[in-house]
Amino acid sequence: MGKFLNAFWSRTPTQARPTKDTKNARLLKSVFNTTNQAIAVFQALYNDRGEIEDFKFIKINKVLKEMYNVQDPLGKTYSETSEYGIKMGILEAFIQVMETKKPLEREFHFDKEGYNNWFRITARSHDDLLIATLEDITIRKEESESLKDLLRFKQQLEATSPETIMIVNLNTFSVRYINKDLLPEAGMTVEKIQGTPLQDILPYIHPRDRERLIRFHKKLLKSEDHSIYELEIRLKLRNNQWEWFCVRGKIFERKNKKWVDEYVILVSNITEQHNTKEALQKAERLSIQGEVARIFAHELRNPIANIGMATDLISKKISGEEKEKINRYLEILSSSNKALNNLVSNLLDASNYSSPNLVKANLVDVIEKTLEKASERIFLAGLQVVKNYEKNCIVLADYNKLSIALLNLIVNASEATVPQKGILKIKIFEDAGEVVLQISDNGHGLNEQDINRIFDAFYTQKDTGVGVGLSSVKNILDEHDAKIKVESEVNQGTTFIISFPHYENQ
Repeated sequence: MGKFLNAFWSRTPTQARPTKDTKNARLLKSVFNTTNQAIAVFQALYNDRGEIEDFKFIKINKVLKEMYNVQDPLGKTYSETSEYGIKMGILEAFIQVMETKKPLEREFHFDKEGYNNWFRITARSHDDLLIATLEDITIRKEESESLKDLLRFKQQLEATSPETIMIVNLNTFSVRYINKDLLPEAGMTVEKIQGTPLQDILPYIHPRDRERLIRFHKKLLKSEDHSIYELEIRLKLRNNQWEWFCVRGKIFERKNKKWVDEYVILVSNITEQHNTKEALQKAERLSIQGEVARIFAHELRNPIANIGMATDLISKKISGEEKEKINRYLEILSSSNKALNNLVSNLLDASNYSSPNLVKANLVDVIEKTLEKASERIFLAGLQVVKNYEKNCIVLADYNKLSIALLNLIVNASEATVPQKGILKIKIFEDAGEVVLQISDNGHGLNEQDINRIFDAFYTQKDTGVGVGLSSVKNILDEHDAKIKVESEVNQGTTFIISFPHYENQ
């Protein structure tokens, strides 16, 4: 090292055949003049007692010269040229380096004479020389401070945000980051979810919402950086309980315009808000339907009573062989009258809504009991019933409410067909984790306009109807988380297709 420095400081002409030392000295000199660090070589100055009291600049590079602006420090002492350096204790630090032979490395802030910069200074001794470097690290320091601020902000956001923040990595197709537990009661904790493949999270999501979540994922992949998408999904809490969550997503990192590396999603529990909203909507529907029910009940009392009295009168006035011929019809009239009376009583209590009591049920049993209730109507209409059931089609159902909805569909089918020529087909089967019920008839069918509005409240095709029945059917099926759609062709017939989540997937 000494040879290199001696050759470097020497100003003697280069030898004809450069030695290894002179080549290295040239390299050192080239680095000295091209680096972006300020470099100074000092000669230690001693007092009468042999103690170092100052340093003299004997070599500086262009960067350091520019830092001193007008004053050229070369040949001068550190005390003469560096007032603020002395105040900050740098001279004392240089002396300590020479005395202890321990290198110096320090960062300091300089806010004087037009400067507002951060510097990094290093110093090392070599015999009676001191080699020091000075580097402006302002930009690096600001970036570091900015990063610290960002990290502090991130920590505050993570700690105070009511939402769960998740980053989904599309290279590993897993959850790269999650800031806090999502649903600890269901085991959806940070430890369980972070690093987990997305397909392992799918079972927590309600079967009805999985396809919607996949569409949400695809939208994000095609979205602009500023676009935000939102949807509501259900996550499994325990057993057959579900809670509602709002999911908002945005691109977080992309490789290029066509390739998304990561997106961030914010997940918040909205079960309470969702239930409140649903209750308000249900209350509004029930308020209308309750008023209609009361009107129907009062208006029906008199004609029902008349039918009952007329049936009793006919039964008493006719006897013998004639009575035997129509006895079956009289029985139907009597039982129907009783059923109507019960219905009137129920209508008067319609405003007292109760939530469905969903229990494990075989859909085949539910439809069979419903057909028993409709047996008289089926007999009068001359309907031929064709059944095609798979076994053990288990769903969650409220027997009474679901039976009311299905009875409504069966009665509609009987009214849509030609008497004594109608065919009612009922099919139950499993398909893709769902239990599907199809109720088909060969009646007059529906046009496109009717299909689009068939479940609207107060919409009807019947001359004497008010259009409440199928609206109620839709409400009951919604309570069972069942989807219903209609396929129909004029003069060919109608099919109602109802899809229930399979009990095992609930």
